[in-house]
Amino acid sequence: MFDSGSPVMIPQHGVDDARQAAWQAFDAVPAGVCVSTPAGEILHANPALHTLLGYPPSALVGRTLADLTLAEDPEPEDALPAGTERRLRRRDGSGLWVTETVAPFGGVDGAPLRLSLFADVDERRRRETALRDRLLMKEALFDTLPVPVFVKDVRGQYTGVNGAFERYTGLDRRDILRKTTFAVMDPGTAKAHVAQDRTVLAEEGRARYEEVVPVADGTLRMTSLSKVSFRDSTGNPGGIVGVIHDLTDSQPNEGRLEAILEQSPIGVSVSRRDDGRIVFVNTRFAELIGLPRDRLVGSRARDYYLDNHQRERVLERLRGAGAVVNMEVQFKRADGSPFWTLFTVNQAVIQGVEVNLAWIYDYTERRNMEEALRDMASRDPLTGIHNRRSFMELARQQLARAHRFHEPLAVFVLDVDHFKKINDTYGHATGDDALRMVAGGCQAILREYDVLGRLGGEEFVVVLPGATADETRVVAERVRRNLARMPIPAPEGRFHLTSSIGIAGLEGATDTLEKAIHRADLALYRAKHEGRNRVVVYEPGM
Repeated sequence: MFDSGSPVMIPQHGVDDARQAAWQAFDAVPAGVCVSTPAGEILHANPALHTLLGYPPSALVGRTLADLTLAEDPEPEDALPAGTERRLRRRDGSGLWVTETVAPFGGVDGAPLRLSLFADVDERRRRETALRDRLLMKEALFDTLPVPVFVKDVRGQYTGVNGAFERYTGLDRRDILRKTTFAVMDPGTAKAHVAQDRTVLAEEGRARYEEVVPVADGTLRMTSLSKVSFRDSTGNPGGIVGVIHDLTDSQPNEGRLEAILEQSPIGVSVSRRDDGRIVFVNTRFAELIGLPRDRLVGSRARDYYLDNHQRERVLERLRGAGAVVNMEVQFKRADGSPFWTLFTVNQAVIQGVEVNLAWIYDYTERRNMEEALRDMASRDPLTGIHNRRSFMELARQQLARAHRFHEPLAVFVLDVDHFKKINDTYGHATGDDALRMVAGGCQAILREYDVLGRLGGEEFVVVLPGATADETRVVAERVRRNLARMPIPAPEGRFHLTSSIGIAGLEGATDTLEKAIHRADLALYRAKHEGRNRVVVYEPGM
């Protein structure tokens, strides 16, 4: 198997039998568990912790907890409450957020030890960080809107107002948040607004009406209020969003309007509602489209949408509610390249002309970052192929399709033979290189729509849509031969590896992915038992 001769096996240190037997109970626990001395030396770590941190079996024994802790994190205390979050260092140097519980643990011989329990919460932390960044960005956009906007919860209490609302009403947001309309205006006027709020919430719809509101100079101004209800993250009614349009002085002169809109750090355009022709854009809008302002004025707003279906959705919301708030829409630049925006449109009347007043915030970089984070969360960090979670999700989709169209489907599980010898002989860095080359060697043979994933360690799994078990045997044999021919670079030369593969086909309309993988595992076990470096198809009785 190896070009450079048989490897020298590293002997295993003896472990007290009684102590080892007691600790082996932790090996069945799905969360990471380790037993360590008071000084932090790891005496036992279960398979789940090795998988969590990317280490091969038994590689954590003899290391210290300090080795597994990022430098900026404190050393664990003697006892930590359940749910304490900290970052561990994975074998590749990356950080991993976990919840940790540490408690004293008596050894078989009475020596004091520590028991640590780790649960992976890294993906949740990434989602929370991405969501927090997105919310901060939306809050910034909300506060830069040049029209007064407010948010109320289902109890009628203000939960948010923007800077334009403060300037228009003369009210400080700190004085009105968590208070109702009755705290900011007289009871008679407040009742009219509350009645409209209740109607919008009850009908889960939108409303636009004219009413007086108090403004910064202490007078009452006639306004047009647009209100729309929204649901919270749990799907329950969350409250209403309102926009205030001043009707007392609703027709500013052209110079004043342009000065106001030109100050906006967000792209602004004004287009006629009757024919959609643009009558004004600010500098930021022209920069986003990539055309001079005089080229944009007179053109049609519809020409800059990338997708007509998205444009129709914008128009539907405008017809239904008179406004669109923070909708994700793709536009195109003058050179045809697309970019994502958060798009807000309000209807207005300027100098007697009905117009759409639109704000576009360039969202491309943040959206690309979100997509990259989603892709990273679905990939195995070592090999770049699908990780277990992503593979199972895609494979179940293929299984559902096979059931729906009564098509065949097969699974094969591949295991690198004697992989521990590779690590022991050439080192873990070479072992990692070998796993990356195995992934690449599989991809070179598989079809584009076959699904390849890494289950963990040196074990890989493939779903082949539309293939029977016999057809899959042909593909698996090509994979096995390709891997056996590959020279693997090592510090002192090159070596070759072999692999064993077990295959299982789809069995009936009620078969599941888990059952198929289990049958393939049984066939893989038979391949190992018969001498390795071979392909075996599952047969009943294995």
